[in-house]
Amino acid sequence: MKTGLSLLVGIALALSLFTSSAAGQERSLSLQEAVRMAQEQSFEYKVAFSRHQSSVWRYRNFRASFLPSLYLDGTIPNYSRAISRITLPNGEDTFVSQNQAYSSLNLGIQQAVALTGGTLSLSSSLNRIDVFGNNRQVNYASTPLSVSYNQQTIGFNAFKWQKEIEPLRFESSDRQFVVDMQRIAENAVAYFFDMLSAKMRLELASQNLASADTLYRIATDRLRLGTVTQSSLLQLRLRALNARKQLTQDSVEAVLARQQFDRYLLLPEGDYELVIPDSVVFYSLTFDEALQYAQQNSQEVMDFRLQRLEAEQNLAQTKAESGLRFGVQANFGLTNSAQRIGGLLQGMENQQQVAVTFSMPILDWGRARTQRLQAEADLAVAESEIEQRQLLLEQEVMLHTARWNQHKEQLAVATETRDIATRNYELEVERFLRGAITINDLNAAQSQKDNAANDYLMALRTYWELYYTIRRLTLYDFESQEKLVVRDEGAAI
Repeated sequence: MKTGLSLLVGIALALSLFTSSAAGQERSLSLQEAVRMAQEQSFEYKVAFSRHQSSVWRYRNFRASFLPSLYLDGTIPNYSRAISRITLPNGEDTFVSQNQAYSSLNLGIQQAVALTGGTLSLSSSLNRIDVFGNNRQVNYASTPLSVSYNQQTIGFNAFKWQKEIEPLRFESSDRQFVVDMQRIAENAVAYFFDMLSAKMRLELASQNLASADTLYRIATDRLRLGTVTQSSLLQLRLRALNARKQLTQDSVEAVLARQQFDRYLLLPEGDYELVIPDSVVFYSLTFDEALQYAQQNSQEVMDFRLQRLEAEQNLAQTKAESGLRFGVQANFGLTNSAQRIGGLLQGMENQQQVAVTFSMPILDWGRARTQRLQAEADLAVAESEIEQRQLLLEQEVMLHTARWNQHKEQLAVATETRDIATRNYELEVERFLRGAITINDLNAAQSQKDNAANDYLMALRTYWELYYTIRRLTLYDFESQEKLVVRDEGAAI
């Protein structure tokens, strides 16, 4: 008794979720609205948006690194009271008591030199020493102007490679965000049609149960008249029981599909009715055209270029660092010291420093050579992977282009098959009531009707899956003849 009651409650709940309200309280929800909601509020969108924002800030940080930066640093103060060891002018060491404070202030500006790969800086500094105790005194030292240039490695310009790689990486992140939006659309299509299929199966099960019960009641009356055999009546009763069992199973699946759809779109509580997206448009599409847009716009193609550049950068850096390396550091400025600040500008002296460093491996047991060979092998591997992935991209574009061009006829066949099967079932019911066919013929007609309805819905699903898959592969909307790009505030077409 309790089991029967729970099944009735489950069926009633499912029917309440998927049956239109007579009072018109349920709103309709189209596939396009579901896709838009998924692309604006789903968890997948939030992850994609945050990832894209991270790439935006990374690129802005890269651009800012080539602009002049002004900085101020210092020590105010560094106080010390201790007994320290010092060396006297005659070369002997002795211990003296120190009680002093050191303060410094440095203001500077530095600029990356993209042409050479070094850093140019301009700075001004002021230092002060306070000696405490019986012999209290103050000393100042100042460098009003100091111009410096520093470059660690001559032969490898990291700034040059960054200016080539970072814009590509940012463009790749833009395209990746658009790809993510199309994938979210594909997932929304899957959940939408899962729920729509569950709704259709539930409605068919409800209709089949009502039909089976009606036929069983009619057959019961005819059994008394002798126009229906006991065997046919038992088969109709069995048919009604199977229909009730199927309705129970479909009601549970319908509730689960509804929950998954709501969770993915983060839908608020409320009733809505899914609209079958049967308004389809088949635009003309050739393989050459689709491949052209894929090669121009695809995020994968951008990744190919990025992967090759990064491998070439690694090889250039390895060659520069595994052989004879040079570095340069130069400084020119004016400096002076005095016991008063006013005396710092009198009798200033030049401050100059030039250093050229070099490093060359003499015996490294082939380490530098193996590093270079490894970098060359990594570049060869990257080129092979790129060639393979390009071939896979071409095959994927060819496959979905062919499926798109064939699907127009397949959808038309599925539509006509559904209409014919539905009409045939209605005629078979009438023939069965006249006693012209057996219950097996009626069951076969019902199965054909249900399968045809399911095949039609699957054909619609395939259309929308192909629609968004082609958009994802080419990043192009062939219907509106527009390239898919990132709009303001991280939205994508």
